[in-house]
Amino acid sequence: MKNTKTPAEKPATATKTEAVSTPAPKAAPKKTSTAKPAAKKSEVVAVETQSAPVTPAAVAEVAPKKPTSATTAPKKPQAAKTKPAPAAEPELAMAERVGLTAGSIWHYLSENGATSVAKLLAALDEEEKIIQRSIGWLALEDKISIDTDNRIETISLKS
Repeated sequence: MKNTKTPAEKPATATKTEAVSTPAPKAAPKKTSTAKPAAKKSEVVAVETQSAPVTPAAVAEVAPKKPTSATTAPKKPQAAKTKPAPAAEPELAMAERVGLTAGSIWHYLSENGATSVAKLLAALDEEEKIIQRSIGWLALEDKISIDTDNRIETISLKS
C-alpha cells in the first residue's frame, strides 16, 4: 500500500536539503563605472507584482541604463589635417625623378664646369638622396668623372 501525503505535510529531509544546497552568495567586485547600479531583485519583483499596467517609463525607472559610448570612452582629439599636395604636379616615379635630376646635373656641369657635390646639392632643387642616385646613374653611364681632393668630391663631365 502507498502512503499518501497531504499537501500540507512536508518531509523533514526536504527542508534540510534546501538549506544545505543553497550556496552562499559571492561578493561581487566593485564597479568603477559611472552608470547607475543594476536594480535589485526585490525592486524588480515589486514592479512585477503591482496590479497597474507596466509602462515604458516604469520599466525605465527600474531597468539599469546601458552606458553610451560617449560616457564609457572619451573622444580622442583628431590630428590636424594637412593640405594635400597641389594637383598640378603629379607624383613622379622614383626612376623618373632620378633620370630628370641626372639631366639637370649634366646641364649644370656643362654650363659651370667641375663642381663639388656640396655645391651641386645647394644649387639643385631636389632631395639629396635623389641627387646622389642621379650622380651614380651618370657615373654608370660613363658621362661624368668623380675626383676626390682633400675629402671634397668634385664632379665633372667626361670629354
